Formats: sequence, C-alpha cells, structure tokens
Amino acid sequence: MTPDLGCFVRRKHGLEIEEGNANYHIEYAPSIDFAPEYHQTYFRIKCGDAAFYQRCGVHRTSQFESIPPFIIENRVPDFILGGDKPVYATDWLRYPVSSGSWYYWFFGQYRNPAEQQWRADSLVAHTYDIYVNGTLSEVHYDDTGGDRDLNDMILEVAIVGRRPSVFEPVIGQDTATELFKKQGMPRIQEEIAKIKK
Repeated sequence: MTPDLGCFVRRKHGLEIEEGNANYHIEYAPSIDFAPEYHQTYFRIKCGDAAFYQRCGVHRTSQFESIPPFIIENRVPDFILGGDKPVYATDWLRYPVSSGSWYYWFFGQYRNPAEQQWRADSLVAHTYDIYVNGTLSEVHYDDTGGDRDLNDMILEVAIVGRRPSVFEPVIGQDTATELFKKQGMPRIQEEIAKIKK
C-alpha cells in the first residue's frame, strides 16, 4: 500500500548529511512542518548500490531525551529492513495510526560478506519534501564512508495525516434493521437456498 500523501507542495531541502548522527535517522510527529492530530508512519527500502550486505533497524518510541542510542541498539527492532546483497526494494511497512508525539528511529548497518559481524553505517543523509497530507524523506546511507556516495541503501519514510474513525449513530437505523429482518433477509435466504440445491 502506497502512502496517500496527496499533492506535492514543496521541497524543504535537498540531500543533507546529518552531521553527528552516525548511522541514525530520526523522524518525529508532530513536527514543525506537519502536525496532524493523528498520523501514520510508512517506510521501505527504495533501492541501494552496495558492495556489502545492508539492513536497517526501525524503532518507535514515545520519548526522545530518555532513550539514549545504546539502549536502542540492545533492543530487538520493531522492523528489520533488508539484510540482502544486492539491496532489494521492499514493500511499504507501517506503524498503526497514532496520536501524540512519536519518534521513529532508523539505523543503517552493513556487513562485509567475508565477515559475520554487522557494523554501523558511517554516514546518513536525507531529503525532505512536504505534501498536502504529509511529509516524505528519502534517507541515504553510506556503509564505510570511504567513497561518501550515500547510495548504499536508500529508504523512503512517509508521515501521513489521518482522521479519527468516528461513526456517529444514525437516526432510524433501528427501524431500517427491523424492516430488513422482516422483508430483505428472507428473500436473500431463499436465493441462497436455491444456489445450494
């Protein structure tokens, strides 16, 4: 399922390296650019061109300051994207519709095929676009940082506005249901019985 972002509004910024983030990219909702009461976060691997295996762990937390990175590294991620060589595109995955403040952590890792150990990617950068109904980031990882090409694994992360599902009671529904039970239901039951013969 593709996120329903609506029409493109503007690009906030092109590809920018996230200085000091190492291999962490963080999205949060609400943000200064998009603050719906309810939102849903989607993500996927778009593509990649890596000499090594690439994967991305994904976590969601309700607090930022009290969750230092080393705790996140020791938790099993909510999702693991990739782990293959070559890097394959994935389907869109998503968290449930949420309200309040949430932080979405994406950390890239690589593994040399000749080794068993996974290592933290060296660099992360992202673009940021604003749409009528959300935001879309393209997140670029570089494994060793040697070539700084930022194309070893590329994710897309979309935060989409949602509306609460409120179903108001309908005037006259009880009467309509009784009419259906007396007239419509017997007719349909007769049609079903003819099929079974």
